[in-house]
Amino acid sequence: MSESPTADTSASEQLSYRLRKWLLQRATSMAGADQHQRIAEGNWDVLLVLDACRLDTCRDAVDWPVDEVTTPASCTPDWLAAAADRGLFAGKTVLTANPQYQKFEFGADSIEHFWQSHWDERRQTVLPEPVLDRVTEHVKGDSPPVIAHLQQPHWPYVARIDEKWELAYPDLGPWTDGDEEIAGMQVAMARGKIDVERAYSAYRASVQSIWRTLLPAIESWVADGHTVVVTADHGEVFGRLADATMYEHPCKVGIRPLTAVPWVEFDSSQPETVDDGTVQDRLEALGYAE
Repeated sequence: MSESPTADTSASEQLSYRLRKWLLQRATSMAGADQHQRIAEGNWDVLLVLDACRLDTCRDAVDWPVDEVTTPASCTPDWLAAAADRGLFAGKTVLTANPQYQKFEFGADSIEHFWQSHWDERRQTVLPEPVLDRVTEHVKGDSPPVIAHLQQPHWPYVARIDEKWELAYPDLGPWTDGDEEIAGMQVAMARGKIDVERAYSAYRASVQSIWRTLLPAIESWVADGHTVVVTADHGEVFGRLADATMYEHPCKVGIRPLTAVPWVEFDSSQPETVDDGTVQDRLEALGYAE
């Protein structure tokens, strides 16, 4: 159950914002979610989960059809709780950049916590390359299906400049309000501590950058005969009317910008999707081929 709108649980949401969120948590639902069913029934070898990747921004970033699925959650802890309850990761190899995974039991074949071993202090995140390299090691061996949960494009919105990852929005947090430090992106945006349009531009850059990083790895895996699915745990919102004036990704808010997420499948089971010419065509369609 979500908190009372008067509960003091953040540092610190304005009451008007907290009340709007509380009302949305009661007026919306996660009914009709089909993503976990598709994951459970899919015949994939690699499942890449992007963190906080909204559908429309993904579609703007790539020139390839992106299907829509509905996630059962609007934040990562709820998404993982639903996955654990369903046994979605049972018998799978799990690689995660997100520390929320430590809170749940999944029955996975194995789980590797990259937030412990590859935390980047300067950028305050886990960069995707170590996780993707580890996926490659697994698919080259006799491994169970691999689930890799990447941290991008989740805040702090890192993006690639040439081949180097940098903060797309260098003055992201923490923020202060008098004597009170505001550490959370949701509260900072809601309180006007940062320019929301600048934050969205940085977010778009992060979405574009993670796709540019994924594609060479996907090309290699597909060429080796593997099926790859890319999806997201939830979306991201930036206070617009279409976002129900919410920010970041509050839990239990079942609005479409948070629950409609991408589903892109690179299917090696069909001969035409694994020959070199077709793989090259896909990369060119996505705009990242040389």
